[in-house]
Amino acid sequence: MKNQLSVKEKWMGVWFALGTLVLVMIAAGLGFYFSPPNENLQTAPSDSFFWVAWLIVIPTWGIATWLVWLKRKEADIRGVMVVYVWFLLGIISFFPSTIATEQNVLAIFISDVMGIVQSILILWLYSRYSKTSLYWLIPLVIWFPITTIIKFINL
Repeated sequence: MKNQLSVKEKWMGVWFALGTLVLVMIAAGLGFYFSPPNENLQTAPSDSFFWVAWLIVIPTWGIATWLVWLKRKEADIRGVMVVYVWFLLGIISFFPSTIATEQNVLAIFISDVMGIVQSILILWLYSRYSKTSLYWLIPLVIWFPITTIIKFINL
């Protein structure tokens, strides 16, 4: 029989999913307000396409992280948590870097290529702790090639 999750553990799932989403969406909102990253794209879906994708990709990644966090009593997950924070900061810094490069499509493309590499690393790392997290990471792993192709077409 599996252990029941405590109330704290359940709430941590909410924090990982919604907290991550809120942080990224605040950064995205500020980024789009000050310097829309899709402004220099000639052929791209509307901004709402990206917002909807993030509403799926970010919380599912948060849930995958929570599933790994639940293994903290069985394994040392500090490395995974460092990668989580590193990737979160990378996503948040995407928007200021877009502003700094004046929406340069090549810079955004390179950032998306790095997202592919990082998402594959996350997939591999999380799989070492929770096989279930792999299913929750599918949107993340699919998203970065899609957005990279959009940027590549616009180079």
